[in-house]
Amino acid sequence: MFSWRRISEKAAKGMLIGVTAMVAMRFYYVREMVAAFVLFSVLFGCVAAALALLFILDRATGAATEFLELRWKGALQHARAWHRLSEPRPWIHH
Repeated sequence: MFSWRRISEKAAKGMLIGVTAMVAMRFYYVREMVAAFVLFSVLFGCVAAALALLFILDRATGAATEFLELRWKGALQHARAWHRLSEPRPWIHH
C-alpha cells in the first residue's frame, strides 16, 4: 500500500542527511583554509626572520669591517713611520 507519510519521512531523513553533509563539507573547507593560513603564516614568519637575521648580520659585519679598517690604517701608519726611522740615512757614515 502506498503511504504519503512514509514517503515524507524518507524525504525528511534524506534532506537531513544532505544538509548535514553540506554543513560538514563547509566546516571541512573552513578547517582546511584555516590550516593553510596557519602554515603559510609560519612559513612567512620563518622567511621574515631569516631575512631579518641576514640584515642584522650585514649591518654588524659592515660596522666591524669599518672598525678594523680604521685600526689597520693606524697600524700601517705606525709601521711606515717605524720603517722610515729604520731606513739607513745616507748622511750618516759608519
